Amino acid sequence: MLETAELLKKVRKLEIVAGKLVEDVIGGAYHSVFKGRGIEFDEVREYTFEDDVRDIDWNVSARLNAPYVKKYVEERELTVLLMVDVSNSMQYGIGTPVCEKAVEAAALLGLSAINNHDRVGLSLFNDKIVKFMLPRNGRHNNLRLIRELLSAADGANPGKTDIASALQHACKVLKKRSVIFVISDLADDPAKLEKALKLARRRHDVIVLHTYDGSWFELPAAAGMFYDAENMTFIRLAGKNKKAFAEHQQKAISSRQELCRRSGVEVIKLESNSNTVLALMNFFNHRQRRRRGTA
Repeated sequence: MLETAELLKKVRKLEIVAGKLVEDVIGGAYHSVFKGRGIEFDEVREYTFEDDVRDIDWNVSARLNAPYVKKYVEERELTVLLMVDVSNSMQYGIGTPVCEKAVEAAALLGLSAINNHDRVGLSLFNDKIVKFMLPRNGRHNNLRLIRELLSAADGANPGKTDIASALQHACKVLKKRSVIFVISDLADDPAKLEKALKLARRRHDVIVLHTYDGSWFELPAAAGMFYDAENMTFIRLAGKNKKAFAEHQQKAISSRQELCRRSGVEVIKLESNSNTVLALMNFFNHRQRRRRGTA
């Protein structure tokens, strides 16, 4: 368990690093992809020749004896929920633990949303809801979000993966259409997960960040004991068994990503040693091109 002083130090460091990346790289791309829900009335002003006559407010114009038009602004605020898997399997990783990659991605997305005046909430889950923060905006919310993410990454809440139940809980709490980022290794029951994703996407914009450890694909040549964090058991692998296991892991990862696509949900691949900023930017750019019909 992280001591308070150490935790605050890590919170501050992550806020500075992520904030810089958001300001320099990610922020504009996020804003372009996740625009507001529509437009809202702002004020009326005098008509000019460049204005569309359909925007004239005839009631105001009659009272003031001069043509006036309605001025609208983009309704910018969105509701964003970061759902971060803190189950046993997320604690695994040779080099960078999967949970650290998940925290980094969540911090970048959270800061991007808050900087664009969106309301951001957080759901930390394993086979239960470990922590749930209702969507809010503001820097204070941002600091609390980062603090909770770092605390969760410390591995103090053991449990298996149950994305389906966490999604069901989120859909009950969120009263209006929201953007939901599910950050997980997807080590859940496939049938339950697919059903939950399909139900969630009917009301919300659901995006999955699939975090996984690529070291499973290139296991050391020597025989050894490997820890299955999800089931909290050890597996002895050697020779052909090791090769077969690595191939099984690759197929499992591809199958989980295909399950998401089949459910109508977009997937961001986030291997533990990959560049998180590059993965997010590739996703933003791809979604932007698709919306323009050029993907």
